[in-house]
Amino acid sequence: MARRQSPATYADIQRITGLSLATISKYYNGGNVLERNRDAIKAASDSLGFRLNRNASGLRRGATQTVGVLLPSLLSAFHLSIVAVAEQYLRAHGYSVLLASDEGGPLGRSSDALELLLARQVDGIITMPSPSDVPALAAVIESGIPVVAVDLWQPGLNADFVCLDNMGAGWLAGQHLVDHGHESVGVIAGDFAVSTMKERYEGFAAALPAALAPERVLSGPITSEWGREAMNKLLSQRPRPTAVFAVNYDLTLGAIIAINESGLRLGQDISLVGFDGLEVSRVTQPTLTVVVQPVAEIAREAARTMHERLEGDRSAPSEPTMTRLDGSLVVGGSVSTLRA
Repeated sequence: MARRQSPATYADIQRITGLSLATISKYYNGGNVLERNRDAIKAASDSLGFRLNRNASGLRRGATQTVGVLLPSLLSAFHLSIVAVAEQYLRAHGYSVLLASDEGGPLGRSSDALELLLARQVDGIITMPSPSDVPALAAVIESGIPVVAVDLWQPGLNADFVCLDNMGAGWLAGQHLVDHGHESVGVIAGDFAVSTMKERYEGFAAALPAALAPERVLSGPITSEWGREAMNKLLSQRPRPTAVFAVNYDLTLGAIIAINESGLRLGQDISLVGFDGLEVSRVTQPTLTVVVQPVAEIAREAARTMHERLEGDRSAPSEPTMTRLDGSLVVGGSVSTLRA
């Protein structure tokens, strides 16, 4: 018996034409494509017998009922939590989720992961974009495929955006230290080129009565190794700060390691406000005070926004939305009271 041949896909057209998947998708979604590219796509489609897989009504794309989720890493608990909650929401509304991640390139992901999702003809993409992703994602949006960005805002990306109110979250940490009488404070920040790092620092600084001394603001890679190194630098200063704010989970973890290695007592010799990591906060002595972002709410809002885009009128899309959700402060015993 002859084996049934698999239907042609965007990837097959790409192999023949050499064009990007974004351009091919744009062509099939009615976008403006150069005439020579239109001719090449049509010729390849005819030779392959390609037929676009639309639903019976033909009134909207949505043929695959699949949403792609594009992540910078599969090693982050935050990223995986976003996927888990978004998948649950979308599955309840008839959509499956296809996950892709590429941790290879020097500037973050290469285009391979995005190309994979486009080859599978996903109906929309939820992503945590890096700066290098913007041109390709912009082309995807222009082709008619909705994109919802989560956590990291990137200039030039005209997509719906859902994130934590990062400035508000940083302000919570700063105000907590002020309320406890701390005036000599330090910050362990990540790379200020990353929007979340910059905004959390700015919110923290805005809560303080005086400007932070430059030597007390340490920025570097967003890793636990840098968190440990930065905390050691702050602890070696004379006089050393009475309290420190670490602006994300990995930096918090490194700061805790450095304090443990120093022999100083958390909440007595040095105060610390961390970020996320409720599990870690429960195993420190005393428990750690942390700023917590509403991960499940962020994921549900991203999935809801995507679902709304897919089910709405695609011929007359509305302007992109920006949704910022409030964080909260979970108070432990890691901040001493200096005020009488």
